[in-house]
Amino acid sequence: MDSPDGMGKDDIYVSLWSEKGYAKPALLSANINTEGFEFNAFVSKDESFLLYTKYNAEGGFGSGDLYISRKDADGKWEKGLNLGNIINTSSMEYCPFYHGKTLTLYFTSRRNLLQSKKFNGISEFQEYINSENGLSKIYKTRIIF
Repeated sequence: MDSPDGMGKDDIYVSLWSEKGYAKPALLSANINTEGFEFNAFVSKDESFLLYTKYNAEGGFGSGDLYISRKDADGKWEKGLNLGNIINTSSMEYCPFYHGKTLTLYFTSRRNLLQSKKFNGISEFQEYINSENGLSKIYKTRIIF
C-alpha cells in the first residue's frame, strides 16, 4: 500500500482476520519495508515465509528483485534476503507465487533474451517472439524454501 503512514513509496502491510472482520492494516517492520518500494507479497500457506519484490534495492541485480523473509521463533519477520541471480536478473522480477506441494516458484519477469536474427517465414518469427521476449512472461523453477 502507498500510504503517508508508511516507510516508503509502497509498503507491505498485514490485516488480521477475526470474528469481527479484518483488523486495520498494520505496517510490517523495517526488516521488510524500506523508504523504497516493496510490493507483490506472497505468504506461504503455513505463514512461515514471505516472498516479495523490492524495487531498485541497494545490492540488487536489477530494477526489481524477489526477496524472501522467514518468521523467527517469536513470529516476527526476519530481514528479507535477495533470492540471488539464479532467479533475479537486471530486469524486473515480480508477482511471486510458491506451490508448496510441487516445490515450484512461479514469478513474472520482464527479462528480454531476444537477439536480432533473420527468419524463414512468419511462423518462425512468431515462435521466436513468443519465447523469452521481455513482455512480462511467467517463469517457473523448482526450489525448496
